Amino acid sequence: MLYKVLEFLHKEGNFSTKAISKGLSIPEPIIDDLKSRLISMGYIKKITCDRTMCEKCTCGCSTKKLNDKIDWEITEKGIKLLNKSL
Repeated sequence: MLYKVLEFLHKEGNFSTKAISKGLSIPEPIIDDLKSRLISMGYIKKITCDRTMCEKCTCGCSTKKLNDKIDWEITEKGIKLLNKSL
């Protein structure tokens, strides 16, 4: 099931628990648990806004103000796992 979630994240680019739940027909609490496992195993990670991101930021703010937006990405380890299965 972890692989199915990782594959969904890669194909859809949508890390929303609700979207994953709907797309895979798995209850949201289980998706939250699976996402936590993927984080702890190093397959996905949260990217939070910090000052080093301001130069490549696309949030449209006119000042160097941090926002509370959280992005996600599949790590290199996660991509390697996906590529092994293709």
